[in-house]
Amino acid sequence: MGKYSNGSKKCHFGGEKNEAQQHIKTMLKPVSNGNILLACLADCPADNHARPLAQFLYETLAMILRIKNRVKMKTPTEVKFDKVVKVGFHEVLKPLGFKKKGNNFYLQLENLGQIINIQKSSYYSKDHINFTINTGIFLPEYWKGLFYNQDKEVPSFPTEPECLIRKRIGELRNQNDTWYDIDDNTEESQLISEMRANLENFILPYFNQLNTKEALLDFLNSEKLIVAPLAKLIVYGESKQLDRAKAEYTGTLSEIKNPHFLETVREYGQKYGLE
Repeated sequence: MGKYSNGSKKCHFGGEKNEAQQHIKTMLKPVSNGNILLACLADCPADNHARPLAQFLYETLAMILRIKNRVKMKTPTEVKFDKVVKVGFHEVLKPLGFKKKGNNFYLQLENLGQIINIQKSSYYSKDHINFTINTGIFLPEYWKGLFYNQDKEVPSFPTEPECLIRKRIGELRNQNDTWYDIDDNTEESQLISEMRANLENFILPYFNQLNTKEALLDFLNSEKLIVAPLAKLIVYGESKQLDRAKAEYTGTLSEIKNPHFLETVREYGQKYGLE
C-alpha cells in the first residue's frame, strides 16, 4: 500500500485531494451532514477506491431516508386525530395535572389514580379512524392484592385495563357504547368541542366524585358495578374492611362452581383471615 504524503495534493493512486473531497461532500449534503462514516470518507485521501464506496453509501443512505420519510408521513385523517387528542384532551387535562403517555392521560392523587384512554378501533385505517374514550380508577391496594404472590411493583403510570373500575364514555353519558369517526371530510373543530364537552360534563365530574379512597370504597359497596372477579374481595381485604370482605367472600363461595376458581377464592379467604 502506498503512503499518502502530508502536504501533497495527490494521493497514491492519483487525483486531486481537494477536488475529490469536495465531490464527496457535495454528494453528502442532501442526505445527512452528520453521517460520521461518510464524513470520514470525505476527509480521507480520495482515490478510485474511495469514490465508488462513497457513491454506494450515499445511494444506500438516500434510499433508507426516502423509505423512512414515507413511513413517517401521516395522512390528513391521522393529522386530524392527533389534533383532536392535543386540543380536545391534552390542553384541558395538562393544567389539571394529568400526565400524557401515547393516547393515555393519568392523574396520580394521594391514594388512587385516574386515567383516560383514547382507544382506536382495531379495524381503523389511516384514512378512517374510529375511536372511543375509556376511563379508569386505579387503586394500588387492588394491584397489590391481585399480584401479591408475583413480586410485581405498582406501576407509576398504569393502563386502563389495570384499573379497579372501568367505564366508557357511552356509560358515563348513560347511552349505548359510543364511538367517534374521523376521515378526510371530518370537521375536527366540531369534534374537538365534543371531546371537551365529554371531559367537562361527564368524565371530570365523575372523577371528582371518586377522588379519595373512602369515596371509592363507598361507591364500590353501593353500586352494582361490573368489575373483575374477586375485585371487591381483594379491595376490602387489602383495605382491612373485614366485614365487607367477609360478606363478599361468603357470597362468592356460594356462587362458584369451578373447582380451580374456588381454590383461588379460598386462598384469598385464608390471606385475609376470613375462613
